[in-house]
Amino acid sequence: MYDDLPTQYHIGAITIQPNIVLAPMVGVTDSIFRRMILSLGGCGLVCSEMTNASAVSPRARSRHRQLDYLPEERPIAMQLSGSEPDLVAAAARVVEALGADILDINCGCPSPKVTGGGHGSALLRDLPKMERLLKAVCAAVQIPVTLKFRAGWDDENLNYLDTAKMAEQAGVAALALHPRTRAQGYSGVADWRRVADVKRAVRIPVIGSGDVRDAADALRRLRESGADGVMIGRAAMHNPWIFRQIAQLRAGTQPMVVTPADKYEFLMHYLDMCNEALPERLALNKLKQLIGQFGIELPGAAALRSAIHHSSGVAEARDHLERFFAQYVETAVIG
Repeated sequence: MYDDLPTQYHIGAITIQPNIVLAPMVGVTDSIFRRMILSLGGCGLVCSEMTNASAVSPRARSRHRQLDYLPEERPIAMQLSGSEPDLVAAAARVVEALGADILDINCGCPSPKVTGGGHGSALLRDLPKMERLLKAVCAAVQIPVTLKFRAGWDDENLNYLDTAKMAEQAGVAALALHPRTRAQGYSGVADWRRVADVKRAVRIPVIGSGDVRDAADALRRLRESGADGVMIGRAAMHNPWIFRQIAQLRAGTQPMVVTPADKYEFLMHYLDMCNEALPERLALNKLKQLIGQFGIELPGAAALRSAIHHSSGVAEARDHLERFFAQYVETAVIG
Protein backbone atom coordinates (compact mmCIF):
# COMPACT_ATOMS: atom_id res chain seq x y z
CA MET A 1 0.00 0.00 0.00
CA TYR A 2 3.04 2.27 0.12
CA ASP A 3 4.48 1.50 -3.33
CA ASP A 4 3.37 4.90 -4.61
CA LEU A 5 5.44 6.84 -2.06
CA PRO A 6 8.87 8.27 -2.89
CA THR A 7 11.83 6.44 -1.37
CA GLN A 8 14.58 8.96 -2.10
CA TYR A 9 15.34 12.54 -3.02
CA HIS A 10 18.39 14.44 -4.20
CA ILE A 11 20.25 17.32 -2.61
CA GLY A 12 22.50 18.49 -5.39
CA ALA A 13 24.34 15.36 -6.54
CA ILE A 14 23.72 13.55 -3.24
CA THR A 15 21.03 10.87 -3.11
CA ILE A 16 19.19 10.63 0.20
CA GLN A 17 17.83 7.11 0.52
CA PRO A 18 15.77 6.19 2.42
CA ASN A 19 14.04 9.55 2.52
CA ILE A 20 13.43 9.41 6.28
CA VAL A 21 16.03 11.52 8.06
CA LEU A 22 17.14 12.51 11.55
CA ALA A 23 16.48 16.09 12.57
CA PRO A 24 19.27 18.16 14.12
CA MET A 25 18.71 18.60 17.86
CA VAL A 26 20.93 20.69 20.10
CA GLY A 27 22.60 18.61 22.78
CA VAL A 28 21.27 15.38 21.27
CA THR A 29 22.44 14.63 17.73
CA ASP A 30 26.15 14.39 18.40
CA SER A 31 28.28 11.78 16.64
CA ILE A 32 27.46 9.11 19.22
CA PHE A 33 23.69 9.45 18.93
CA ARG A 34 23.87 9.68 15.13
CA ARG A 35 25.90 6.48 14.94
CA MET A 36 23.49 4.71 17.27
CA ILE A 37 20.57 5.70 15.03
CA LEU A 38 22.36 4.69 11.84
CA SER A 39 23.29 1.31 13.32
CA LEU A 40 19.60 0.47 13.72
CA GLY A 41 18.85 1.03 10.01
CA GLY A 42 16.28 2.96 8.01
CA CYS A 43 17.76 6.46 8.34
CA GLY A 44 18.96 8.16 5.15
CA LEU A 45 20.62 11.31 6.48
CA VAL A 46 21.92 12.64 9.78
CA CYS A 47 22.79 16.17 10.78
CA SER A 48 25.06 17.76 13.35
CA GLU A 49 23.75 19.79 16.24
CA MET A 50 23.08 23.44 15.44
CA THR A 51 26.36 25.34 15.78
CA ASN A 52 26.68 29.10 16.12
CA ALA A 53 28.61 30.50 13.17
CA SER A 54 30.85 32.37 15.60
CA ALA A 55 31.98 29.08 17.17
CA VAL A 56 33.74 27.25 14.35
CA SER A 57 37.34 28.13 15.16
CA PRO A 58 39.62 25.16 16.05
CA ARG A 59 39.66 26.25 19.68
CA ALA A 60 35.88 26.54 19.87
CA ARG A 61 35.38 23.21 18.09
CA SER A 62 37.68 21.43 20.54
CA ARG A 63 35.49 22.71 23.36
CA HIS A 64 31.99 21.98 22.05
CA ARG A 65 32.82 19.16 19.56
CA GLN A 66 29.52 19.78 17.76
CA LEU A 67 31.10 19.34 14.33
CA ASP A 68 32.91 16.08 15.10
CA TYR A 69 31.91 13.13 12.91
CA LEU A 70 33.17 9.79 11.62
CA PRO A 71 33.22 8.53 7.99
CA GLU A 72 30.46 5.99 8.62
CA GLU A 73 28.01 8.83 9.23
CA ARG A 74 28.05 9.97 5.60
CA PRO A 75 26.19 11.54 4.00
CA ILE A 76 26.23 14.10 6.79
CA ALA A 77 24.80 17.60 6.98
CA MET A 78 26.23 20.20 9.32
CA GLN A 79 23.95 22.92 10.60
CA LEU A 80 24.88 26.53 11.29
CA SER A 81 22.96 29.40 12.80
CA GLY A 82 23.75 33.09 12.62
CA SER A 83 22.43 36.45 11.65
CA GLU A 84 25.32 38.17 9.87
CA PRO A 85 25.75 37.08 6.23
CA ASP A 86 29.53 37.51 6.07
CA LEU A 87 30.08 35.67 9.35
CA VAL A 88 27.87 32.73 8.39
CA ALA A 89 29.46 32.56 4.93
CA ALA A 90 32.92 32.40 6.51
CA ALA A 91 31.75 29.67 8.89
CA ALA A 92 30.24 27.81 5.95
CA ARG A 93 33.66 27.66 4.29
CA VAL A 94 35.09 26.16 7.48
CA VAL A 95 32.34 23.55 7.60
CA GLU A 96 32.96 22.67 3.96
CA ALA A 97 36.67 22.26 4.68
CA LEU A 98 35.82 19.92 7.56
CA GLY A 99 34.21 17.60 5.02
CA ALA A 100 30.49 18.19 5.38
CA ASP A 101 28.44 16.79 2.51
CA ILE A 102 25.63 19.31 3.02
CA LEU A 103 25.43 22.64 4.81
CA ASP A 104 22.15 23.39 6.58
CA ILE A 105 21.10 26.84 7.76
CA ASN A 106 18.82 27.02 10.79
CA CYS A 107 16.01 29.54 10.53
CA GLY A 108 13.63 27.55 12.66
CA CYS A 109 14.90 27.28 16.23
CA PRO A 110 12.33 28.94 18.53
CA SER A 111 14.54 29.16 21.63
CA PRO A 112 14.59 32.69 23.13
CA LYS A 113 18.31 32.22 23.70
CA VAL A 114 18.76 31.80 19.95
CA THR A 115 16.17 34.25 18.66
CA GLY A 116 17.38 36.88 21.11
CA GLY A 117 20.63 36.97 19.17
CA GLY A 118 18.81 37.34 15.87
CA HIS A 119 19.43 33.69 14.93
CA GLY A 120 17.09 30.80 14.17
CA SER A 121 13.46 31.71 13.60
CA ALA A 122 14.20 35.38 14.35
CA LEU A 123 15.22 35.67 10.71
CA LEU A 124 11.63 34.93 9.71
CA ARG A 125 10.92 38.51 10.79
CA ASP A 126 13.46 39.88 8.30
CA LEU A 127 13.31 37.99 5.01
CA PRO A 128 15.53 40.48 3.15
CA LYS A 129 18.28 39.79 5.68
CA MET A 130 17.69 36.05 5.43
CA GLU A 131 17.96 36.34 1.67
CA ARG A 132 21.29 38.16 1.93
CA LEU A 133 22.54 35.48 4.31
CA LEU A 134 21.46 32.57 2.10
CA LYS A 135 22.95 34.14 -1.02
CA ALA A 136 26.23 34.79 0.79
CA VAL A 137 26.42 31.21 2.02
CA CYS A 138 25.49 29.67 -1.34
CA ALA A 139 28.20 31.77 -3.01
CA ALA A 140 30.79 30.81 -0.42
CA VAL A 141 30.69 27.00 -0.77
CA GLN A 142 30.54 24.29 -3.40
CA ILE A 143 28.53 21.82 -1.32
CA PRO A 144 24.72 22.03 -1.41
CA VAL A 145 23.02 24.40 1.03
CA THR A 146 19.70 23.54 2.65
CA LEU A 147 17.34 25.52 4.87
CA LYS A 148 15.34 24.45 7.93
CA PHE A 149 12.61 26.92 8.83
CA ARG A 150 9.22 27.42 10.44
CA ALA A 151 5.88 28.60 9.12
CA GLY A 152 6.37 32.10 10.47
CA TRP A 153 6.92 34.08 13.65
CA ASP A 154 3.28 33.70 14.76
CA ASP A 155 -0.15 33.10 13.27
CA GLU A 156 -0.44 36.74 12.24
CA ASN A 157 2.85 36.56 10.35
CA LEU A 158 2.80 33.36 8.33
CA ASN A 159 5.38 33.71 5.56
CA TYR A 160 6.48 30.16 4.81
CA LEU A 161 5.59 30.39 1.12
CA ASP A 162 7.52 33.63 0.69
CA THR A 163 10.44 32.12 2.58
CA ALA A 164 10.44 28.96 0.46
CA LYS A 165 10.31 30.81 -2.86
CA MET A 166 12.99 33.25 -1.79
CA ALA A 167 15.28 30.44 -0.60
CA GLU A 168 14.92 28.59 -3.90
CA GLN A 169 15.81 31.74 -5.81
CA ALA A 170 18.80 32.30 -3.53
CA GLY A 171 20.28 28.94 -4.50
CA VAL A 172 19.13 26.68 -1.66
CA ALA A 173 19.05 23.03 -2.77
CA ALA A 174 16.35 21.67 -0.44
CA LEU A 175 13.96 22.83 2.26
CA ALA A 176 12.89 21.34 5.59
CA LEU A 177 9.74 22.91 7.02
CA HIS A 178 8.57 22.49 10.59
CA PRO A 179 5.04 23.82 10.05
CA ARG A 180 4.58 25.32 13.51
CA THR A 181 5.22 29.00 14.14
CA ARG A 182 7.93 30.32 16.41
CA ALA A 183 5.25 31.40 18.90
CA GLN A 184 3.97 27.82 19.12
CA GLY A 185 7.33 26.39 20.09
CA TYR A 186 6.58 22.67 20.29
CA SER A 187 2.99 23.06 21.50
CA GLY A 188 -0.21 22.74 19.55
CA VAL A 189 -0.34 20.96 16.21
CA ALA A 190 2.14 20.86 13.33
CA ASP A 191 -0.01 21.75 10.33
CA TRP A 192 1.32 19.59 7.49
CA ARG A 193 -0.99 21.30 5.01
CA ARG A 194 1.67 23.99 5.03
CA VAL A 195 4.26 21.41 3.96
CA ALA A 196 1.98 20.52 1.05
CA ASP A 197 1.67 24.21 0.17
CA VAL A 198 5.45 24.59 0.03
CA LYS A 199 5.84 21.44 -2.05
CA ARG A 200 3.48 22.91 -4.64
CA ALA A 201 5.26 26.27 -4.61
CA VAL A 202 8.86 25.21 -5.34
CA ARG A 203 10.78 22.78 -7.53
CA ILE A 204 13.46 21.79 -5.02
CA PRO A 205 12.96 18.91 -2.54
CA VAL A 206 10.75 19.63 0.46
CA ILE A 207 11.07 17.68 3.70
CA GLY A 208 8.39 17.87 6.38
CA SER A 209 9.00 17.78 10.11
CA GLY A 210 6.85 17.74 13.24
CA ASP A 211 4.43 15.45 15.09
CA VAL A 212 5.68 12.22 13.54
CA ARG A 213 5.19 9.78 16.41
CA ASP A 214 5.36 6.35 14.79
CA ALA A 215 5.94 4.54 11.50
CA ALA A 216 2.37 4.89 10.28
CA ASP A 217 2.46 8.61 11.05
CA ALA A 218 5.56 9.08 8.92
CA LEU A 219 4.17 7.35 5.84
CA ARG A 220 0.78 9.01 6.21
CA ARG A 221 2.46 12.43 6.39
CA LEU A 222 4.56 11.59 3.34
CA ARG A 223 1.48 10.66 1.33
CA GLU A 224 -0.82 13.47 2.44
CA SER A 225 1.72 16.27 2.05
CA GLY A 226 3.38 15.09 -1.15
CA ALA A 227 6.71 15.88 0.53
CA ASP A 228 9.94 14.37 -0.74
CA GLY A 229 10.97 13.19 2.70
CA VAL A 230 10.18 13.17 6.41
CA MET A 231 12.40 14.49 9.18
CA ILE A 232 12.12 12.98 12.66
CA GLY A 233 13.39 14.60 15.84
CA ARG A 234 11.92 14.03 19.29
CA ALA A 235 10.32 10.73 18.27
CA ALA A 236 13.80 9.37 17.57
CA MET A 237 14.76 10.05 21.18
CA HIS A 238 11.59 8.31 22.39
CA ASN A 239 11.98 5.39 19.97
CA PRO A 240 15.33 5.14 18.14
CA TRP A 241 13.99 2.16 16.16
CA ILE A 242 11.36 4.29 14.40
CA PHE A 243 13.43 4.53 11.21
CA ARG A 244 13.72 0.74 10.94
CA GLN A 245 10.01 0.37 11.69
CA ILE A 246 9.15 2.79 8.89
CA ALA A 247 11.26 0.77 6.44
CA GLN A 248 9.56 -2.45 7.57
CA LEU A 249 6.07 -1.00 7.27
CA ARG A 250 6.86 0.37 3.82
CA ALA A 251 8.10 -3.06 2.77
CA GLY A 252 4.82 -4.64 3.84
CA THR A 253 6.15 -6.42 6.91
CA GLN A 254 5.07 -6.02 10.50
CA PRO A 255 7.22 -3.38 12.22
CA MET A 256 9.40 -4.83 14.97
CA VAL A 257 8.09 -4.73 18.50
CA VAL A 258 10.80 -3.17 20.64
CA THR A 259 11.37 -5.33 23.71
CA PRO A 260 12.63 -4.31 27.15
CA ALA A 261 15.83 -6.21 26.32
CA ASP A 262 16.26 -4.05 23.19
CA LYS A 263 15.85 -0.92 25.29
CA TYR A 264 18.31 -2.13 27.89
CA GLU A 265 20.91 -2.95 25.24
CA PHE A 266 20.48 0.44 23.58
CA LEU A 267 20.80 2.42 26.80
CA MET A 268 23.83 0.46 27.99
CA HIS A 269 25.58 0.72 24.63
CA TYR A 270 24.84 4.45 24.48
CA LEU A 271 26.20 4.96 28.00
CA ASP A 272 29.33 2.95 27.20
CA MET A 273 29.98 4.92 24.02
CA CYS A 274 29.49 8.23 25.84
CA ASN A 275 31.77 7.11 28.66
CA GLU A 276 34.51 6.12 26.22
CA ALA A 277 34.38 9.41 24.30
CA LEU A 278 33.54 11.99 26.97
CA PRO A 279 34.51 12.97 30.50
CA GLU A 280 32.41 11.05 33.00
CA ARG A 281 30.28 14.03 33.99
CA LEU A 282 29.34 14.75 30.38
CA ALA A 283 28.69 11.06 29.65
CA LEU A 284 26.32 10.89 32.60
CA ASN A 285 24.58 14.08 31.51
CA LYS A 286 24.02 12.60 28.06
CA LEU A 287 22.27 9.59 29.58
CA LYS A 288 20.20 11.81 31.86
CA GLN A 289 19.06 13.85 28.89
CA LEU A 290 18.16 10.85 26.72
CA ILE A 291 16.34 8.91 29.42
CA GLY A 292 14.03 11.86 30.00
CA GLN A 293 12.59 11.30 26.50
CA PHE A 294 13.31 7.59 25.98
CA GLY A 295 10.22 5.38 25.88
CA ILE A 296 10.84 2.93 28.72
CA GLU A 297 7.10 2.27 29.14
CA LEU A 298 7.44 -0.28 31.94
CA PRO A 299 6.24 -0.34 35.55
CA GLY A 300 8.58 1.75 37.67
CA ALA A 301 9.97 3.76 34.75
CA ALA A 302 9.46 7.06 36.59
CA ALA A 303 11.48 5.77 39.53
CA LEU A 304 14.25 4.65 37.18
CA ARG A 305 14.42 8.08 35.57
CA SER A 306 14.60 9.70 38.99
CA ALA A 307 17.37 7.33 40.05
CA ILE A 308 19.38 8.06 36.91
CA HIS A 309 18.94 11.80 37.34
CA HIS A 310 20.20 11.55 40.91
CA SER A 311 23.17 9.31 40.04
CA SER A 312 26.54 10.74 40.94
CA GLY A 313 28.53 8.73 38.42
CA VAL A 314 28.39 6.39 35.44
CA ALA A 315 28.85 3.26 37.56
CA GLU A 316 25.85 4.14 39.72
CA ALA A 317 23.71 4.88 36.65
CA ARG A 318 24.76 1.60 35.04
CA ASP A 319 23.83 -0.24 38.23
CA HIS A 320 20.35 1.32 38.22
CA LEU A 321 19.83 0.23 34.61
CA GLU A 322 21.05 -3.29 35.27
CA ARG A 323 18.82 -3.79 38.30
CA PHE A 324 15.74 -2.30 36.64
CA PHE A 325 15.98 -4.33 33.44
CA ALA A 326 17.32 -7.55 35.02
CA GLN A 327 13.98 -9.36 35.14
CA TYR A 328 13.21 -8.46 31.52
CA VAL A 329 16.63 -9.45 30.21
CA GLU A 330 16.52 -12.76 32.11
CA THR A 331 13.04 -13.48 30.73
CA ALA A 332 14.27 -12.78 27.18
CA VAL A 333 17.23 -15.15 27.62
CA ILE A 334 15.02 -17.90 29.04
CA GLY A 335 12.46 -17.38 26.27
